[in-house]
Amino acid sequence: MRERGGASLGRMLNKAWRRSCLGLAGTMAAMSAAAGEAPAESAPYLDLRYRYSNLYSQSAPLRGHANTVRLQFGYRWALGNGWSAYAEGTAVRSLFGRQYDDTSGRRLPYPIEADPKSTGLTNAWLEYRNDKVRVRVRVGRQYVVMDNGRFVSNNGWRQTPQSFEGVGVAWKAWTGAELGYHWLDQVNRTVGEDFPDRMQRRWKLNAHLLHLDQALPLGKLTAYGYFIRNSTRPANSVRTLGVRWSGTRKLGPDGARLGWTAELARQHDYGNNPARFSLGYHLAEVSYGYAPFSLKAGEERLGGNGTTPLVVAYGAARAFNGWVGAFRIPAAGLRDRYAGASGSLPIARKASWQVVYRHFTPVLGGPALGNELDAGVLFDVGSGVTLEMQYGDYRAHGYGVDERKLWLIAQYRFGHQP
Repeated sequence: MRERGGASLGRMLNKAWRRSCLGLAGTMAAMSAAAGEAPAESAPYLDLRYRYSNLYSQSAPLRGHANTVRLQFGYRWALGNGWSAYAEGTAVRSLFGRQYDDTSGRRLPYPIEADPKSTGLTNAWLEYRNDKVRVRVRVGRQYVVMDNGRFVSNNGWRQTPQSFEGVGVAWKAWTGAELGYHWLDQVNRTVGEDFPDRMQRRWKLNAHLLHLDQALPLGKLTAYGYFIRNSTRPANSVRTLGVRWSGTRKLGPDGARLGWTAELARQHDYGNNPARFSLGYHLAEVSYGYAPFSLKAGEERLGGNGTTPLVVAYGAARAFNGWVGAFRIPAAGLRDRYAGASGSLPIARKASWQVVYRHFTPVLGGPALGNELDAGVLFDVGSGVTLEMQYGDYRAHGYGVDERKLWLIAQYRFGHQP
């Protein structure tokens, strides 16, 4: 059988990775001896987040009420000579009963809020940093977020974040540039360690993430290539290549700023994926305004060929295409056109707000997929405490079912999560 080019490229990357590992320990030891940078300080990290979710769906006979709390505790050890280590545990519990479907199948009469009970280790890594040669290497279980998180993210909205196991290298190779590479062996998903379906807890990967940022006189240019082979879910084995240009620019003496993002990508089946596809992606967004008030508008297009949609299984689902999460990306693709406003509130403490309206249509044509209105306000109370309210209202208009969700969030943070 003739070998596909994606699989051949994957083996080339694996061989290159193994060869580089042979010399990595000696190189890092030599750099460590001459590092000389100021050592990081050992410090704890604490995060306590309570979230109440009021859930309505036309497809569920009962209204849902989810009271979930997350406790994260971590500690970073400064080991000296550029070395440090970090470990973090996360526990998620439901309070006052479970009047919601946590996706485990235990509470089906209620709408979904995908935050099941879990206790596990979400970070456990060793890091070497050398400021003289501007390189950082991190090995172990860690969060990985690429750009805006569309294709790879820790999915921080969920009570149990998504983490990856592998090696990450960042190198500021020349002025204004940063080269990044990750080899990932496993993704630990947001359902957590106690989820009944073991196949959903973690996926085995052989992933190579290549990333380049280059500062320009106007904005920043990014190029990336994500080669992900998923042994647990072969349908999520994909090769994604893309470029992104983003930035902000001050206009006039009164503080107004213009912001923009333009991104193009192409995604293909890769490795053991049984399907064959080549799907396009683009994002175009422009914003204008001041700190107290700004406007934005944009379009995100995720391709589909009628059988297979663009795969974004490793990204931050809620940050795109509506907070309610009323539907998956259809096989016909998804075009999300949106407009919104955001700003700050003139009160004693720092406060911010945002409103976004979205209209969904399939890329291949056909009836509209509904629209959604999202609104939120965040108050920084001080001393590490924030209070937040968010509301999402999805109207299906015949495509699916109407859904509405209200979230009330109280969060306390102490220290810094590295």
